[in-house]
Amino acid sequence: MAYNPLTKILHVDDDPVMRLMTKKALDRSGHSYTVLSCASGQDFLKEIGTFAPDLLLVDMVMPIMDGETLIEKLRSMDVSGCKAPVIYITGRPDVTFRNRTVLEPIIGIIQKPFTAGTIGQDILNLWNHTQV
Repeated sequence: MAYNPLTKILHVDDDPVMRLMTKKALDRSGHSYTVLSCASGQDFLKEIGTFAPDLLLVDMVMPIMDGETLIEKLRSMDVSGCKAPVIYITGRPDVTFRNRTVLEPIIGIIQKPFTAGTIGQDILNLWNHTQV
């Protein structure tokens, strides 16, 4: 398998502080990520086709449409980026999925609170693990 560099991340979190903190941490990580942050699942679905991300960074707990429901909807769409791998971000200590098969590929889960100084490398490590 050829190595695909990680360049574009589409991020969704309903908490504006988490969106800002995550984007700043990724911008300062030393990696050249282009990050587009969305406030809701609806915004995320509107942006995915034009942004065409390599990776989806998804909060699991959001009002109206949680992260799992969002990815279920996304996987049924026919737009660029709809099959991109997912890293979930959650404050839940135990994570279970209703239908993991529909959600794949899931390449990792990052627990909140995460370390801003290492999240960029943590994401890259998860990404690189799927590239072998």
